[in-house]
Amino acid sequence: MVYKLALSFLFILILACFTGPLFIEVGEYEIFYDDGGTRILSLQESTLQHPLGTDKNGRDVLVRLLYGGRLSLLLAAGVMVLQTLIGITAGLLAGYAGRKTDLVIMRIVDIFNALPDIVVILILSALLMAYGVSGRYRILMLMVFLAVFGWTFIAKLVRSQVLYTRESSFMMAAELCGIPARRQLFVYLLPNVLGQVAVAIPISIGNIILTEATLSFLGFGLPYPYASWGNMLNEAMDHSILANHINVWFPPGLMIVLTVMAFHLVGQGLKEGRLFK
Repeated sequence: MVYKLALSFLFILILACFTGPLFIEVGEYEIFYDDGGTRILSLQESTLQHPLGTDKNGRDVLVRLLYGGRLSLLLAAGVMVLQTLIGITAGLLAGYAGRKTDLVIMRIVDIFNALPDIVVILILSALLMAYGVSGRYRILMLMVFLAVFGWTFIAKLVRSQVLYTRESSFMMAAELCGIPARRQLFVYLLPNVLGQVAVAIPISIGNIILTEATLSFLGFGLPYPYASWGNMLNEAMDHSILANHINVWFPPGLMIVLTVMAFHLVGQGLKEGRLFK
């Protein structure tokens, strides 16, 4: 039951984040003023016009929550695609190409696992900021950084599955029949690997969203003024906002917790085979 609730939550979330902005007349950067047009409606409480109020810059919190969710989900999906491609390629080579190739790839995996990924990404993001890289390119580079430090889990998973599958009777028969290595990889091994990868994908997406939110909260993730849940939480670093304006920071914080938890539950449901029962 809990797995289906998690899947339903993610479906509603994705639907709201990607279709909601289509029916909203205002944008994520629009600043609201009073009736006289002279004073910014900064840190307003909930009203009919602004159900979650406004932030310190006079922008609608609900609108930014939807746009931020869309950007966070798109970034996580893009990083997941890169991670999966790198991880599957490395895992297939490590498990099939022979002992020397396996040794080299696994040592590279060990090196990346030994590095403190958050610290390294913080340093790289700081360098991008210092050299004045534009916001759009910083988003693309952040995706690359997250993918480079996140592919090792997929690679190890694929490698172990390839090593196990190679000992099966149908793979031995394929080798005895002289079937080319490329056909063995893509016709026999890869389909058996994808099931395990599919289980890992939801959990990895949740971890990516959490990592991006952490980096953005610290000011080294998605650049201002792009809306993301982590950027919205960054405003809570102001003590007065943290103490007096819960409507500004609690919604994005809650969405991060619920979304990451939902992705992990979906992954667990797939692993146990109980998601669609």
